[in-house]
Amino acid sequence: MNIGILGFGAINQKVFQYFSPIGTNIRFSKILVRDAKKYANFNNDLITDDPDIFFEECFDYVLEGAGHEALFSYGPRVLKNQSNLLITSTGALTDDVFFEKLISLSKKHKSIIMIPSAGIGALDILTASSYGKLDEVNITVRKNTAAWFGTIAEHEFDLKTYNDNLILFSGTVREGAKLYPQNVNISATVALSGLGLDKTNLKIISDSSIDTHIISVNAKGDFGEFNFEENVIPYEENQKTGKIVSLAIIKSIQNLNANLVIGT
Repeated sequence: MNIGILGFGAINQKVFQYFSPIGTNIRFSKILVRDAKKYANFNNDLITDDPDIFFEECFDYVLEGAGHEALFSYGPRVLKNQSNLLITSTGALTDDVFFEKLISLSKKHKSIIMIPSAGIGALDILTASSYGKLDEVNITVRKNTAAWFGTIAEHEFDLKTYNDNLILFSGTVREGAKLYPQNVNISATVALSGLGLDKTNLKIISDSSIDTHIISVNAKGDFGEFNFEENVIPYEENQKTGKIVSLAIIKSIQNLNANLVIGT
């Protein structure tokens, strides 16, 4: 299995490191980055900042972990090359025109678009419940204050002042995921699993009293009701992203190569 990687930040580096020493048939043959000079100490045969060189490879799958703009730029080209696309920057799919373009290309070129569960659990029960009558889905993303520096919140709120329940946003997932593209991709994943971007409620909170990410999902329907909550540790080098994300992507890639798949 030949996999290409878009972006080589904390998440994709952890994924790459996990599979590199293991004697499996999973192979990462090319990594596309914005500036290859930043990775001078890495394997120069793998790293490139030239899209044309990257797309010379025939990938079975391409793992996107580079952000919304990279997905906008290269997602369509991945599908046109008849490669399957694993998306982590799910918030980019709030752009309906772009989303429909990806769907159309996947059908035309017989490729698959995959959205790994990544940083959020309970998607199995949420997706299942959507086949019945799903009445309400709410997601709350509560992160430590450090996670919100470098976002729109830094300009609109006094993040340096201690607060334990500062509401940065309350509204639909479509609106919130656009405002905070680096922090709440998981909310778009939840929305697409259930009621959709315009009917899923999102609350975003900055909390100085925690040093983790606490994400909760509540859903109600004719199946009953469920509540899910996770409390995850962020990467030291990237406070916006929880460590569970790379582990979840590793699981998704393992499933592509497995004889036994649990929780699909």
